Amino acid sequence: MSVNQRGNGWEAYVTYKGKKFRRTLSTKEDATVLEAMWQREIAQGNMPTAMEVNRETGKASGWTLRYAFDRCHENYWANTKNERQVMFIQSIVCKYWGEKSPINRISTTTVFDWIRWMRENQGYAPSTVNRHISCLKKCLDNAVDEGALTTVPKFKRQSEKGRERIEYFSKDEENAILSEFERLGEDYLRDYAIVAVDTGMRAGEVLKIDGDNLIKLQQTRADGSQMYGAYIPDRKNGEPLLMPITKRVEEVLRKRKTFNDPLYKHRLAWDRVRDGLGLTNKCWHTWRHTTATRLTEKGWDTANIMRYMGHKNIATTLKYAKWDTSTMVGGSNLLED
Repeated sequence: MSVNQRGNGWEAYVTYKGKKFRRTLSTKEDATVLEAMWQREIAQGNMPTAMEVNRETGKASGWTLRYAFDRCHENYWANTKNERQVMFIQSIVCKYWGEKSPINRISTTTVFDWIRWMRENQGYAPSTVNRHISCLKKCLDNAVDEGALTTVPKFKRQSEKGRERIEYFSKDEENAILSEFERLGEDYLRDYAIVAVDTGMRAGEVLKIDGDNLIKLQQTRADGSQMYGAYIPDRKNGEPLLMPITKRVEEVLRKRKTFNDPLYKHRLAWDRVRDGLGLTNKCWHTWRHTTATRLTEKGWDTANIMRYMGHKNIATTLKYAKWDTSTMVGGSNLLED
């Protein structure tokens, strides 16, 4: 039982209970890894697993993409803040490649084709493409670490510089979306959207609100009514927040109490409304962009918007600022004195 050169390749060879197992691979390293995997299975009293060999790359693996994602999820993503989002991305990636597809079939060429498909066919923004790339690469890196693959293909991250997608909903678009939710009986999504656009909270942060524990604030609203705040134990930046809420958000929270279903469970309904209104270039996160954009348009200062939105870097907040001549004239007038 040893690796030997055979023609232009290298042969992995073992025997078990009188049965021979042979595979020829393109490199000695891949053949050595395959033989070691077989020997480990024999030592455990198991029949060596049938291995898929990619004819183009010569790489072998007994792992399907679904199994590789499950292993990576167990090792890295389980019980993390981003677990739900990663699971959603995994489902999209598996839908493209196929859950039962052997991971050794994923090559640099097919990865580049996949990236092009995400950009051109799906219209994904560079940041969205990069999130999908990171998910698949982490999965394959873990497979290498566990000895199920020898190398990973190359991944070309997309440049996000100067191409940030700062889309937002106009008031008319917001009203149309809410009306469609009502017409379809999607009250959960309607309430979810109201909280999202009036607070700027991320989808996962809305799930942490407890409508039974709204906090009475000292301040009152412009109409003289009492103002309340919703407490969020931790945001994406890791800090807790007491978020003052609008009157309609207060009404939603006192009625609904909590949001228990993550957004992905309502994905089909949201896509139906978005597609029907011709808003396919926008996503649920656009509600958050809308909040920041409206605060900017109403003239609230950048430092306060940064704290309100929970941005770690002021550069993120400044993307919403619209620097034009009239804005700069204001600065010039201040310097006259």
